[in-house]
Amino acid sequence: MANTLFLRLTESILDEVLSWDPTQATQLGWRKYDAVLKDLSAEAYARQRTRMREFVERLEGFGDHELSEEEIIDRDLAIQLFRMRIFEAEELRIHERMALATEDLGSALFFLFTRDDSPLESRIDSITSRLEKVPEYLERSKSSLTSPCRLWTEIALETGRALGSFLDTIESHAVSMFGRTDRTARLSSAVKRAKEALDGYNRWLEEDVLPASSTDTHVSADVFERYMKLKGFDITPDEALKVGDAHLLKTRDRMAWTAGKVVKSGSVQEALELMKSMHPADFDEVLACYRNDIQRARDFLTERDLATVPDGENLRVIETPVFMRHIAPFAAQYEPGKFTGDRTGLFLVTPNDDPDALKDHCYALISNTAVHEGYPGHHLQGICANTHPSAVRVLVTSMDFGEGWALYCEELMLEQGFNDSFEGRLAQLSDLMFRVVRVMADVKLSRGEIAPEEVAEMLVRETGMQRAAALSEAKSYTYCPTYYLSYFIGKLGLLQLLEDVKRVMGSRFSIKLFHDTLLYAGCLPIPFMRREMAMRLRQEYGIELGGPRERLVEYALREAAR
Repeated sequence: MANTLFLRLTESILDEVLSWDPTQATQLGWRKYDAVLKDLSAEAYARQRTRMREFVERLEGFGDHELSEEEIIDRDLAIQLFRMRIFEAEELRIHERMALATEDLGSALFFLFTRDDSPLESRIDSITSRLEKVPEYLERSKSSLTSPCRLWTEIALETGRALGSFLDTIESHAVSMFGRTDRTARLSSAVKRAKEALDGYNRWLEEDVLPASSTDTHVSADVFERYMKLKGFDITPDEALKVGDAHLLKTRDRMAWTAGKVVKSGSVQEALELMKSMHPADFDEVLACYRNDIQRARDFLTERDLATVPDGENLRVIETPVFMRHIAPFAAQYEPGKFTGDRTGLFLVTPNDDPDALKDHCYALISNTAVHEGYPGHHLQGICANTHPSAVRVLVTSMDFGEGWALYCEELMLEQGFNDSFEGRLAQLSDLMFRVVRVMADVKLSRGEIAPEEVAEMLVRETGMQRAAALSEAKSYTYCPTYYLSYFIGKLGLLQLLEDVKRVMGSRFSIKLFHDTLLYAGCLPIPFMRREMAMRLRQEYGIELGGPRERLVEYALREAAR
C-alpha cells in the first residue's frame, strides 16, 4: 500500500524543482511554468542548495518499515539525486565558470516552438511571455559568473550570436500562420527587445568577461573521483583509464579483422574511407535516409520481439536549430514530454555546408545511429520511462544507464541481424571506438591532463572522424565531466547485469523480460537498475539476484581479454 505522506512529499518536490527549471518543465510537458524563465542568479543557486538539503532531511525521515520496496528505491534515488546536485553546485561550480543563459534561453524557446502537443496560439503566447523577460533574465544571470572559463565563454558567445536568427524564425513563422494581429505584434515587440538585450549581453561577454576569463577547464582529480563515486559508478577514474586502454586495443583488433573483409589491403583507414564514401548525395537525402532507417529499426525490433513498444509513439526527424548546431555537430534526440500524453520524440540532424561532412552520415553509420537514437535506443527508452508513475523518477536521468543503454543497443541489434554486413560491423565498431576514446578523453580532460586539440587528434586517428567535427566534440567534453565516459562504462555495467541475470534465471531467462524491466523502470543509475531487476525476479520468480559477483573493473578487464 502506498504511503500517502511520501507520495505528497515527492509530488511537491517535483513541482518545486521544476519551478527552478522552467525549460525542463516545458520539455516534460509540465505546463505550469511555460511563461517564465530560469533564475540563473547566484542568489537563486544558494536558495536552491538550502532547499535541497531540506529535501534530503525530510526524505531520510521515512524509514524502510514505512515504505513499499519501490518507495524505498524512490527515496534512495531522490537522496542520491539531491546530494549530487548539491555537490555539482558547490564543487564543480559550472554555473560560476560558464555563461549558461543563452543556451538555456534557446532551449526554453525550442521546446515550445517545435513541439506540437498544444495549440500553436498558446505556445506563441508562452514564447512571447518568455521573451519579454529576457532583459531581466540576462541581467540576473551575470551575478553567477564569478570565475569564467575562456573556452566556455567563447562557446556561450557562439550560442548567443546564433540565437537572434532563431528568434527571427519564430517571429516569421507566427506571422505566416496568424498574419499581423495583436498576438504577433506583441511577439514582434518582444523579439525586438530580446534581441537588443542579447546584443548587449554578447558585448558584455566579449568585452568584459572574455578578457578576464581563465584558460582552466578542469577540476581537481579528487573532485572528479568523488563525483564518479557519488554517481554510483563502481569504478575509479584510474580504473576507467585502464579499462579504456584494454578495450581500445581489443576494438582495434576487431576493426582490423573487419577491415580485412572490406578492403583487400586490410587497412582500417582504407576500409573506413570506403565505408564513408557510400553516403547520400545531399542533406535532404541524409534526412530521408535517417527517416527510413529509423522505421526499419522499429520494424526489426517488433519482429524480433526484443521489447514492448508503447502504443502511439513516433519519432520526428528534423534539422537541428541554428543556435544548437555548434554544440550538436551531428545529431541529437529528445524524448517526448511525459506530462503531455504525447509520445512523439524529436531527432535532430545537423546540416553542414562542407561536402566532406556527408561522410559522417554515410549509410552504414546512419543505420547505427538510427538504432542508438531511435529503436531500441534513446527514443524507445524515453517513452517507456515516461509510463512510470513515480514523481521522483521524472527528475532522475542517469547517463550511465541512458547512454549505456543506447550503446548496448548498437551491438544488440547487430547481433540480432540488423544491418549485419561487414560495413555495418565496421560502422558499429567505429562508433564503439568513439565511445572508448571518450573514456580516456573524459578523465584526462576533466583532470587537466590533456587539451581538447589532443582529444580531437585521438578521435581523428582512431575513428576517422573529420577534424573540425572532432574538435567541436572535444570542446563539448570539457564542461560535462563524467558524461562522456558514461556511454562505455554504462554499457559494461549493463552487460555485467545481463550476465548475472542469465546466470540466476537459467532456462527461464528472456531477453524481452530483461529489456522491459529496465526500460519501464525509468532512467536510473545502474545500481538502482539492479535493485529493480532483483525486486522483479524475487516477486515474480522467487529468484534472488544478489549483488555483482565481481567489481566492474574486474568484469571489464575479463571481457577485454576474451
